[in-house]
Amino acid sequence: MSTFNVSGEVKRFPGKYGWYYVELDEDLSKDLRPLLKDRWPGLLNASFTVHRTHWNSSIMPIKDGPLFIALPVKVRKTEAITEGQLVTINFELKI
Repeated sequence: MSTFNVSGEVKRFPGKYGWYYVELDEDLSKDLRPLLKDRWPGLLNASFTVHRTHWNSSIMPIKDGPLFIALPVKVRKTEAITEGQLVTINFELKI
């Protein structure tokens, strides 16, 4: 399994129920995007850690742009993460 670190600003998709997320940097997105080619619906399963909180989810694409990691409300509340904050997320792909 491969382990990675991503640091970035917490962003939010538009709309009342828009997801909070962190984008993977351009190089990492380019490296991982080919792994999505044969997967439906285009998700990479992974195990994530931010501070002391762990969860399992997927890395997802923003159309043809960067890949991103969604930050569930439980994680944001536990770690007091807010939009605009810089965070580091460690993750391990489950391929």
